[in-house]
Amino acid sequence: MEDAPDRELLHIVGKLTESEMSAEVFVYSYDSMLSLRRAICKALKVPHCSLMFKGYETQMHHTLQEAGLENHSEVQVAPVSEVALASASADGMVFIWDAIGGKCLETLRGHDSSAVHCCSFSTSGRLLGTASVDCAKVWETSTGQCHCTLKGHKDWVVSIGFDAGENLAITASLDCSARLWDVVSGRCLQVFPGGVSPIFWASFDPDGDQMEVATASADGTATIWKHTGEVQQVLQGHEDNVLMVTYSANSKRLLTASQDRTARMWEALSGMCLREFRGHTDTVQSAFFSGDGRLCVTGSLDRTARIWETKTGDCLRTLSGHAGSVLFALFSADAGFVATAARDGCVRTYDSKTGRLQQLLEGHHAKVNTLSFVSF
Repeated sequence: MEDAPDRELLHIVGKLTESEMSAEVFVYSYDSMLSLRRAICKALKVPHCSLMFKGYETQMHHTLQEAGLENHSEVQVAPVSEVALASASADGMVFIWDAIGGKCLETLRGHDSSAVHCCSFSTSGRLLGTASVDCAKVWETSTGQCHCTLKGHKDWVVSIGFDAGENLAITASLDCSARLWDVVSGRCLQVFPGGVSPIFWASFDPDGDQMEVATASADGTATIWKHTGEVQQVLQGHEDNVLMVTYSANSKRLLTASQDRTARMWEALSGMCLREFRGHTDTVQSAFFSGDGRLCVTGSLDRTARIWETKTGDCLRTLSGHAGSVLFALFSADAGFVATAARDGCVRTYDSKTGRLQQLLEGHHAKVNTLSFVSF
């Protein structure tokens, strides 16, 4: 029989940096630093923070005892009040970063060491979805606990996303299907068949009025579906696999990224191609609109990301620096900066207006597959 954990109750003081404010909390010595961080955040009424002890940043998976904290210890608290960035990696980890300061706030492992193919925050940041080899999972960001596991796909689950109301999730899989899920129960509500072609990505329309989802397929098309499974539009024109399809914030337009080295912009209602973005010299892995729809950003296996003007199709700037293929690129909510993920295991953030590197986020031990922003 294993010994019971040391249940010593510790009094810990969290003091805000550059402020006289502090909080006193009580936690057990065997609790994790993540539990301490959450208790301090709640006491100070800040959504996210990072902790330092004796001048060193603490590791969230350590216990208080492992971190060296004792009764009446004081930790320094730096609140994070703007933007968090989640990164999903083939190393089986999801990191949540302070996208402004560049610090890793939390780490998440929950797929039995399998590669995490996708991570996605819900609109409010209350939920985080992850997709892996055999299933997708929905996590509560406030507790770090798994809310539900979405099982039913027969092959790798490669994307996950949430509807605007945070009640539904959509997943895409190499088993040639996408699935619609009830987040509360974890029950599959609808299967969107892709025939014999793997589906690489699935997205909800953001405003939710049309009750639509879009899927990107290995047959060179993207398809817009009603939630009931009826096909609304098939977007045809790419000359190779379509790897991603995403909506503009008003749901009126879509972007597709393709292995034919281009991205395209489409009208959702008619299915008409409005613009083609050419310039990458290898597969375009991802394509996202800025919040106002005036810009879009693409990530490519040519090791660059590009920012484009959607009205003209002009490339405004090229973001370079990665030592491996860029697998993902997207804007922050205000389009003030772009984050990129690459095969070199790094995440980079760039100033959207100047193209200058802002942060180099290192810590993953394998390629970084996807990213997701949320503002707090």
